[in-house]
Amino acid sequence: MTPFFKLTLSASAATLFALTQAAPAYPPPRQVDACSILGGLNATDVTYQYVVNCYNAIPFDSKQAGTTLSTMLTIFKDFYVFTDSALSPTATRPFSVDPVDIIGELEKIGRTMYTSDYKFHTDISNAVTSLRDAHTDYFIDCYRAYSFAQKLSLYAPVVDGKQANSAKRNYDDCTVNTINGLDALTYVKNYARDVTDRSHDPNARLNFLLTTQGFNEEKGVFVDKEGDFSWRVTVPEAAYVDYQIQCPHLTQPVDLREEWLVFPQNDITFEDIDSYVTNVCLPSAETTPPHVENSVQLLFKPYPQIIKRAEPEPEPETVTPGHQYPGAEQFLAGNATVFYHLKDRPDTGVVVCHTSEIGDEERDVVVKGLKALNDCNVTNIIVDLQSNIGGYAGFAAFLADIFFPSSLPLPADLPSDIRVTKAIQQISAQGYNPSTAGFYDAYLYVNLNNGTGTERYQNNDLFEHPVTITRNGRTNLWTEKTLYYFEPVPPNYNAAVSSFTWSDKVSNIRLLTDGLCGSACAISAYCFTRRHNVTPYFIGGIHGEDLSMFSFAGAAMIGLSAVQSWYKQSNMTSPMADLPYRSVVSYSWLEMYGEGRTLPLEYDAELYSPTYRLDYTPTNARSRKALWNEVAAASWNQGV
Repeated sequence: MTPFFKLTLSASAATLFALTQAAPAYPPPRQVDACSILGGLNATDVTYQYVVNCYNAIPFDSKQAGTTLSTMLTIFKDFYVFTDSALSPTATRPFSVDPVDIIGELEKIGRTMYTSDYKFHTDISNAVTSLRDAHTDYFIDCYRAYSFAQKLSLYAPVVDGKQANSAKRNYDDCTVNTINGLDALTYVKNYARDVTDRSHDPNARLNFLLTTQGFNEEKGVFVDKEGDFSWRVTVPEAAYVDYQIQCPHLTQPVDLREEWLVFPQNDITFEDIDSYVTNVCLPSAETTPPHVENSVQLLFKPYPQIIKRAEPEPEPETVTPGHQYPGAEQFLAGNATVFYHLKDRPDTGVVVCHTSEIGDEERDVVVKGLKALNDCNVTNIIVDLQSNIGGYAGFAAFLADIFFPSSLPLPADLPSDIRVTKAIQQISAQGYNPSTAGFYDAYLYVNLNNGTGTERYQNNDLFEHPVTITRNGRTNLWTEKTLYYFEPVPPNYNAAVSSFTWSDKVSNIRLLTDGLCGSACAISAYCFTRRHNVTPYFIGGIHGEDLSMFSFAGAAMIGLSAVQSWYKQSNMTSPMADLPYRSVVSYSWLEMYGEGRTLPLEYDAELYSPTYRLDYTPTNARSRKALWNEVAAASWNQGV
């Protein structure tokens, strides 16, 4: 197959690479209020420099900083589940990460003398990013008020100039030679290694940087979805990116200096520094704690997305929904799943699951879609999980198990545990049903030591009688192994699909996934491949290098605001102060293990390796149908 990037590697270039998420300091003249200038501009006149000047003009407040740092330290000392695991000094392929002492990093920030508020919050964000845990985030609205976009979108092994290309410069299918003077592959690899956080595998993180095809529910078609390299909410390291590209229709390389386009993330107005802090940074006076339902779902939440641009997104090519790809007929599209019949391969159907952030209502859609494929005499199924970055664990497990209706419910092949501290014991004591203890309510978990191992805890033993585990030289308390409780799938669903040709037949099912398959999507992939032994195909990464089948698979996340709400609803005092700035702060609170494993799945690199690899080409990077054909041909010996 065609190598992923047709670029020449430069061994010496990597040593020259230096990237940080912090913007260079361009402080405005003291007599000028930089935020006043920014606030007075029309949206179309905002440039990189105006945003940087305003961000750097926000005064540092040591009291606010102290409160912020104290809360973040408490999260990682008392609540974060991977504080000890992150200290691991070695990483097994395909992972490549350095040990992170997140508590030590935050304490180091606390010893630093800051004069820049922006620098202070950027350092905290970078410390959290270094964990490479996409469930754990530190997003401060104050310094994410604007998004930054490139006119050129990178995908392997070419540059796609269609999106936002008002100049119609005809750069489609041009190969990137260099980025900012470095070999392009080296630059992108180093950016994935040093800056992004979506996985412990840098090659999986690289997939997040590139343009992919995501399903547009409103239009019913696949459209280009810009990657993290071309569209950011963190301030880029410079006002522009320098490219050198080589185009098939040109004899000489083309040098391009592409300035970042800037878009406001919201409609909040401000007139100066003070009003910027009040309107953009500080919490709204009307803000109320989120209501916590008594019945909660285990959410493997997708990575927070950038708000839609202020300008209209480019329209996809005009197609009739359901007929985007010649030879692939779309039968049915729900809110999370889409079903295709490959007309030129009449025995093959495709089930696309583009998100797992869906509830039980999608179960009926899945059964209906599978029935439609069965009625067309489909015998082979490709399950396509590309670009699915997570959602609810219940649906993730259902999607895998519906293809194997004879399997038993509530499998114990993903046992879990939770870190136990005095703070967690305090809030867990507020159980049980109905409860204000949220995910720290023992009633939500299965007691694997009681009877059949399918019944929920009826007391607080899960948190009151922890076990001791030592990891990387640190000894802490944990719950005994448990499972989050899911209501069994009603038997009528399994009955509806049990007679289908592919049901319970591993040889008739294939999995197609990528490094963007994270969180709950990764749980689906794990269940398909480990519980049911389905053969997986993986797309992307660097040709010839190790690569993960999925990313951030082994944890569930929770937001700081939800935990604070649980304390307030229980009339208890939280050990954490509310953050002074409007923010989205989340952390991993539950860890899972592969069946029979002792290393948490988040760090168990051996379970991430796929069976077969596919490389991106200019054709399959733009067409899901081309990928489906490749998988079908490789799996069932059909000609392409």
